[in-house]
Amino acid sequence: MQKHTVVAIVIFLLLVIAGVIYKVMQPSIQKQQTYATSDARGMKGEIKIALDSWIGYFPIQSPVFKKLMRDEGYRVVIIDDEADYPGRMADLKSGEIDLAVCTVDAYLVNGAAEGFPGTIITVIDESKGGDAIVAWKNKIDSIDKLKNTKNFKIAFTPDSPSHHLLKSVGVHFGIAELLNSSGNWKIETSGAKEAYRKFMSKEVEVAVIWEPYVTKALSNSGVVKLLGTENVEKLIVDILLVSRNYAIKNPELVELVVKNYYQTMKIYTEQPELLQKDIMAHTKLNEAQVQSMLQGVKWLDLFENARWFGLDAQSAYYQEELLASIDSTLKILIENGDFQNNPLPNQDPFTIIDSSFLEKVYASGVFGTEQGSYENSLERKFPLLKDSQWETLRFVGSLKFRNVTFLSGTFDLDYNGQEQLDASIEILKHYPNFRIVVKGHTGTRGDPEANEALSQERAISVKEYFVQTYNMDPNRIRAIGAGGSEPLKKMDGESNRSYNDRLKRVEVYMVSP
Repeated sequence: MQKHTVVAIVIFLLLVIAGVIYKVMQPSIQKQQTYATSDARGMKGEIKIALDSWIGYFPIQSPVFKKLMRDEGYRVVIIDDEADYPGRMADLKSGEIDLAVCTVDAYLVNGAAEGFPGTIITVIDESKGGDAIVAWKNKIDSIDKLKNTKNFKIAFTPDSPSHHLLKSVGVHFGIAELLNSSGNWKIETSGAKEAYRKFMSKEVEVAVIWEPYVTKALSNSGVVKLLGTENVEKLIVDILLVSRNYAIKNPELVELVVKNYYQTMKIYTEQPELLQKDIMAHTKLNEAQVQSMLQGVKWLDLFENARWFGLDAQSAYYQEELLASIDSTLKILIENGDFQNNPLPNQDPFTIIDSSFLEKVYASGVFGTEQGSYENSLERKFPLLKDSQWETLRFVGSLKFRNVTFLSGTFDLDYNGQEQLDASIEILKHYPNFRIVVKGHTGTRGDPEANEALSQERAISVKEYFVQTYNMDPNRIRAIGAGGSEPLKKMDGESNRSYNDRLKRVEVYMVSP
């Protein structure tokens, strides 16, 4: 009896185990049957790409790209994580996803915690108007007002590309309060919609938002745009990352992804009406709304990427702009307090770049060899303006103060003065559309006319340094001398000597129509 019982128990357990195995294996078996009995039988595998709803990422999830990959036997699986950058980096490291898109700043901030699990294989786009800082003009009508206004509040979405725009403003324009991470000015939101709502209800004086909420906010006559990404360059740069492990195991497939991505861009460039149609179907937006979205993004083609990655050192347009973008972004993040020092492995930006896949596609010549024209942002040309026309331009903001020094009693720049201007140039590279005003100041002692003449000559020296050293258009720069007519406020406990030294200064600020 006991023997029969044992046998029955064993049989029962075997049946249970078999049932469990079947239940576990059923989805896989069913999937195999589905593929074996359909046109999907020829599929070699799938590629998982994580992204979010930013319009710049559309080509890599488009019907065109998916078909190109499908024709080669691979199914593209898109994972929209709603801009969960920390989760995206963790998934890239664990192998849950194969590729990911994000901005340079987002990768530096969130990739560090995961040991930088991916490498940059393509620069996708730059934001060109999609993000902006808006304000109620009766409260804050220029960036500089943020330097002198107390108790203001700004609504923004943490770790978003728009947040990086705000960080850049704090660093480039020297706004100490914005660099105070524990300041009361911070009103964190879960997206542009919430930031827009808080702004329109006047819970905050300033909001950092993106389209379509920028357009909505500016439809109110009381709102001013302090700065939009249409007027910045190489600040918000989107990139395509590949998992390091995936790239090692599947180099040919990664090259295929890069090739088909640029084939997709070529098709959409040649057929803009197809791009419009596909985006409308994807977003459920109308034609006007899609056109507005497209104006806020600038995609980089293969040849621009070759320049950004420094692949053609013989080209007149050789720049290695990706390295420059990483370097300038790191400086902003360090000064903002995100890092104490460079977090990259061995502090080397090349450790997060892999140009080999792009280089193979570029060298293949499959997309031709035509080189696009390149414009150095510092050398952009501007029409000549009369003094009266300069006076009508809108004040944008003054750059972070730097102690530009001259040889004693002269208007000749000394070595330190030149270094300070070089640092200002690194900022001006990001703002190619604005004109520049250089204003010289002196102390209040001495002959007013002589002081004004000296300050004018010093402003001219700065202008000439910009023109001669960096080939800037002289029409872009206005040099004026204020003498001692615009003294700074004396600080509590400041000695007369220290105060007088502080009055002798050169301001560099930007203006716009």
